[in-house]
Amino acid sequence: MASKQEKTILEFHQGTLLLKGLPEDVEPPYFLWDDRSRQWRAKALYYADIVGWLRGNGWAFEDRSARFKRQRLTWRLQVQLRPYQKEAFTAWVEARGRGTVCLPTGTGKSWVALKAMRHTQTSTLVVLPTLDLMNQWYELISDAFGIQPGILGGGYHDVRPVTVTTYDSAYIHVDKYGDRFGLVIFDEVHHLPAATYSHIPEMSVAPFRLGLTATYQRLDGLHGKLERLVGPVVYERNIRDLEGLHLAEYETVRIGVQLTPKEKRAYQRNWKIYQDYVRERGIKFYGSDLKPLLETAFDPEGRKAFLARLRCRRIMVGAARKLEVLESLLKRHHGDRILVFTESNDLVYEISEAFLIPALTHHTKTVERKEILERFRSGVYSVIVTSKVLNEGVDVPNANVAIVLSGSASPVEHTQRLGRILRKREGKHAVLYELVTRGTQESQISYRRRRSDAYK
Repeated sequence: MASKQEKTILEFHQGTLLLKGLPEDVEPPYFLWDDRSRQWRAKALYYADIVGWLRGNGWAFEDRSARFKRQRLTWRLQVQLRPYQKEAFTAWVEARGRGTVCLPTGTGKSWVALKAMRHTQTSTLVVLPTLDLMNQWYELISDAFGIQPGILGGGYHDVRPVTVTTYDSAYIHVDKYGDRFGLVIFDEVHHLPAATYSHIPEMSVAPFRLGLTATYQRLDGLHGKLERLVGPVVYERNIRDLEGLHLAEYETVRIGVQLTPKEKRAYQRNWKIYQDYVRERGIKFYGSDLKPLLETAFDPEGRKAFLARLRCRRIMVGAARKLEVLESLLKRHHGDRILVFTESNDLVYEISEAFLIPALTHHTKTVERKEILERFRSGVYSVIVTSKVLNEGVDVPNANVAIVLSGSASPVEHTQRLGRILRKREGKHAVLYELVTRGTQESQISYRRRRSDAYK
């Protein structure tokens, strides 16, 4: 039988850890026996815990699993963190470099991350939800530390000791590069619990992990997975905590809009079809999950009810008088920087054509999107209409008015949209208008999405 002094080997293999050379009578924690390869195998996620167990039990082992190295990073910019940023960084350090920082949009979460990079002095992977954010972080890191980060995604495959990537690209390549980084930063970390993206932290050995978000809670409850994948929430401040001092002062205005007589008749007729079917079948819904209704797709009456519900939604989302109110608000805020949000791409294009406003949807090409945003920032364009693509991950500091024509019931989405106009500027007062179609389900949707500290 082998003794504790006999060397064992810890290896990284395609996003997992292999432990070789243990005595047959030892069952190491975190590992499962892999009958196929006849080896102990564990998720790379548990690297730090496994190393701690080996050292704590006196095992002599050779660590071949971690290829991350010390990375000398020195400030190139004069950086003075705000008090809450210092508190967030300190809380993360005290949590042994694992956890999530929750701060509103516009409060400089990225500077907390840069401080974490400088503190750990190790190779770092920054994971972002969009190519726009990836490009912003590339420039931020270059300016802060005077280095050229690697880029993984958007047509680039250049992996360096400090690399920026997207969630999609990280998921594809983490089995090859999961041993290369000692710190992984997940911006907009609320995306991480998705079934595919959760493999990124599971297949990474990084002992240091930092999540950043303005909207930690998910409607599906999957944010509960983040403590295991990244660490606990170590610091949190909401919009009201920072309003006025570090965020622009703001107000939210809810405007009720009536359906036209024709729209009202059509809405009531279709709503009755839908409601009668749901009641007759005893269908119960949970939140926004339509699965119980979709399961009736092969029932002609069920299909009829589903289509009736879609017609109701189109009527309340695209109510004609919303466009009249929009026109009035655009005139009132002439000279301001305005973001118009809708739920429907079709309505985006209708508004764009009717008011000659640049439109941004997920169909907008990268070059055109970049040009529109740059012209908005510089003041060439004063208004943009969009669906969901500006909810997060875009820096538009001069925007001070948001007009929400329609959206989901998610408080997360609504807070994200509010956050787009809260970047502080001298004398800035932001306002968010929410247009709600009276006598429809939109009143309930509005009530549910306003369940946030930002609206209390």
